[in-house]
Amino acid sequence: MGVRSPPMAPTGLFPRDAPRPTSSAAEHKLWHALSAQLPEGWVAWHSLRVRAPQGLDGEGDFVLAVPGRGAFVLEVKGGNVEVRDGRWWQDGRPLPKAPREQAFGYVEKLRRQLSHRFPDLRHPFFAVATAFPETDEDLQPPHGDVEGTVLTEVHLPYLREALPALVERLFKPIPAPDGPWIEALHELWGQTWVRDPSLGARTRKAAQRLLALDAEQLGALDAVAENPRVFVSGGPGSGKTVLAVELARRWRAAGRRPLLLCFTRALATELRESGLVAWTVRELAAEVLGRAGVALEAGAPPEAWSPATWNEVPLRAAAALPASPLEHDAVIVDEAQDLAPDDWAFVRAVAGAGPLWSFGDASQAFWSDRREIPADVRPFVFALKSRYRCPKGLAAFADGYRPEPAPPPGPVEGLRVLTSDPDALEARCDAVVERLVREGVAPHQIAVLSLGGRTRTRVGRAAVIGGVEAVRADDPEAHARLVSDTFLRFKGLERPWIVVTELGLGAESYDVRMHIALSRATVGCLVIATEEELAADGRLRGAAG
Repeated sequence: MGVRSPPMAPTGLFPRDAPRPTSSAAEHKLWHALSAQLPEGWVAWHSLRVRAPQGLDGEGDFVLAVPGRGAFVLEVKGGNVEVRDGRWWQDGRPLPKAPREQAFGYVEKLRRQLSHRFPDLRHPFFAVATAFPETDEDLQPPHGDVEGTVLTEVHLPYLREALPALVERLFKPIPAPDGPWIEALHELWGQTWVRDPSLGARTRKAAQRLLALDAEQLGALDAVAENPRVFVSGGPGSGKTVLAVELARRWRAAGRRPLLLCFTRALATELRESGLVAWTVRELAAEVLGRAGVALEAGAPPEAWSPATWNEVPLRAAAALPASPLEHDAVIVDEAQDLAPDDWAFVRAVAGAGPLWSFGDASQAFWSDRREIPADVRPFVFALKSRYRCPKGLAAFADGYRPEPAPPPGPVEGLRVLTSDPDALEARCDAVVERLVREGVAPHQIAVLSLGGRTRTRVGRAAVIGGVEAVRADDPEAHARLVSDTFLRFKGLERPWIVVTELGLGAESYDVRMHIALSRATVGCLVIATEEELAADGRLRGAAG
């Protein structure tokens, strides 16, 4: 079998427009630096994955090809990295492996895959280096296999000079072999992307558009980091939650003990999945009361408490804090627009004299009496302008449900409006989910949301939709399953594909409900409506054509 290759050798950084999907802010930072500083004629691939017959076999954070010399793997570690007594540490925690160990293992897998796919190819020399884009000093440990092979934050503005100098230290003075080895690496980089026009392909393509953190957001942290009280505002998809998580990670790296609070249980569950200490405000308040030995409703468990009791919980917990203090010294609040005045009283008590940062968007407030953020917790306000989550057309259409001018009529990018008989809504939802899955969308990339409340919805309580098992938004397995729930319980979360239905159950505060539901989608939204519901909403009628 001969060598297969594209007709022309690639050059530059891949992907072109944005990094491949990753939660690593360090990889995003390095991708942006490479996009501006990659030496001419070089090739760099972010997330070059190799696959064994049974699936993913390995992944290199960045692989760089230097014409005439060879290729090297750049292993990236975020946070503050240091070496103490011969051991590697990241954000104060020991790393189970030295950064280069994983990269050397990946190089062997890469060689095997190249030999399997291109048996006639002469391999270039492969080297390994490490990059710590968030370590702000020139870290060059005096280890024989590491010295001179490390890039840190101080090198990022000068990569055009630093990378060639790195190559001189990495490579032996032996020229790379003749042959299309760069083209072969590029083909391996592309093999994990399905080239078809299916909905699954659109989902993968859109994922490239989403940034974990961009320069504007990081600038927000850097510009106001010393302020103890900050309110960060931004529309849906502007990265508020991502920024809150990054702030918590930075505080933790600096030795603080951050606590992240929010309103919805599903968001708290997702934040805990990322390794943070996260609670809903009222569930933490109930925890404080339990630790203090305060029994409510004759000792009934919290899940049995009435709404009236839950409304009492924040103030009672604030009073109980001295007897049951928490171990945290910094507080971050997401979904700040949904907190009631008594919730804020508890948050203030938890934060004490420590830092308190809040993130929110008044346009997504569901309760009309909770739109105002107390003045004492927002002496400094930072506004996020850019939005990344939704396709532009869908974001503009969703904004038509805010107290702003209505969107123009006509087809909308990322939105499809489907009609259904009132008695066939559930069957229509089944058909839509079946089609999405058939077209390559994974169940965990779909959420079916009802505009109704939890007690009235049928679709939002379904156990199976379209032959796929469905769970609620706060289920511990929600990240890996199809979610079916109400718009309110899904608030603060996102999925590539959102299916919105049961519009008639959301007549009260209808515009707020629609705005929240539509703006959860990162790829597309399908609204299933009856003719009566379309007649009541001219915006949807116009979008449906």
